[in-house]
Amino acid sequence: MNDELLQQLADGQASAFTTIYNQYYPELYFLSRHLIGDEAPDVVADVFIRLWTQKKLFESRPHLLGYLRVMTRNACFDHLKKQHRDIQQLQELLHISEQEHEDRYFHEIVEARVFTRIRDEIEELPPHMREVFKLAYIDGLKNAEIADLLQMKDAAVRVRKAEALKILRSSLYRIELIIIMKLIIFPPQ
Repeated sequence: MNDELLQQLADGQASAFTTIYNQYYPELYFLSRHLIGDEAPDVVADVFIRLWTQKKLFESRPHLLGYLRVMTRNACFDHLKKQHRDIQQLQELLHISEQEHEDRYFHEIVEARVFTRIRDEIEELPPHMREVFKLAYIDGLKNAEIADLLQMKDAAVRVRKAEALKILRSSLYRIELIIIMKLIIFPPQ
């Protein structure tokens, strides 16, 4: 390679670029392969793209080779830094995802326990109140429908619903206090 080839490269002649590419690609490939592994061809290709777009005039062949080696090494380090950042971001996302999953799991457990307690409290109601409560709040029947079904007055249905709600509110208030105390004493991790 002589100064004429370097001048042709600076002038943007594709034949000069091809000659330089064919001569230096193997060395730059092995250098980058040693540093970053399988991503080497992409990194070396980027180095040659930058060489082509810069249209720089090099003083000599050793100057060009040194320039290409430094560009390749820096491109490899940049690639490794990006990979490291990507891995850190992925780890952060996984940690956030794990924490969200644990929080969701904890809330599902609390919810399940609360619903179990509510169901148990409903089952503890006196039979005549429990039947009216379930028909109204679980089956979704209206007061008149419940009265017809159970053959009682509409006013009796309203009274039984009100009494059942009063008992459940009292019971569930105690449950709320227990849950709050557990959360204070044993907060989720």
